[in-house]
Amino acid sequence: MSCDPSREAALGVLELLSSLGPFKFVGLGTGSTLGFFLDAARGSGLSWSVIVSSLDTAFKASSLGFRVLDSKCSGAPEVYVDGADEVDGAGRMIKGGGGALLGEKILAFSSPLNVFAVSEDKIVEVLGSTRPVPVEIVKDYALLVVRAVERLGFKVEFRESQGKRGPVLSDWGGVIVDVHTGPMRDPESVDKSLRNIPGVVETGIFHGLADYIVVGFRECGYKVLKFERKTGRHRS
Repeated sequence: MSCDPSREAALGVLELLSSLGPFKFVGLGTGSTLGFFLDAARGSGLSWSVIVSSLDTAFKASSLGFRVLDSKCSGAPEVYVDGADEVDGAGRMIKGGGGALLGEKILAFSSPLNVFAVSEDKIVEVLGSTRPVPVEIVKDYALLVVRAVERLGFKVEFRESQGKRGPVLSDWGGVIVDVHTGPMRDPESVDKSLRNIPGVVETGIFHGLADYIVVGFRECGYKVLKFERKTGRHRS
């Protein structure tokens, strides 16, 4: 028997939350795994108020009947749920494949409890082994910012839109570029170097933000990994 590992991870997150909750205000990331999670939550009859990281998630959550709160006025969620593109053994992640890394990092930083769901193929020994790092930059000086990033020794590609010609713009108006760092032995240092460049709004390197990472398997089932938070708000 074989299963969809992303769906297995999403179901695992739902079971984990049932043991940690109850929760009324839930922060939501962006992506296909998050979609599995929302479908499962609605199927279980849950009716959270949600704070979302992107318009895409807002539309999905609203269509399923969840109350979507205005992020400008809602405050921090009680728990934040999201997926990831890569995860290493220390719980560090590359995120932002959906272009929502800014909203995702703000919610993850602000939330006292963060749970991430990933399929087993997202686990890597060294971060950056299989995926570039998404980075949001200001659009008015995009070329200057990209050249500064390239001077760090990285290849940079503008992410192209599938629906229109030109680069992808985030929900906040920044340009999304993919920075090919290669394997990062010190992702925190790479993150700092990128964010030290004026015009870099945020990076998709997430470190010190995971409380739990739920890994789903093709052979069905899931495993829960627990980590010690180093960044952002903590539960009392």
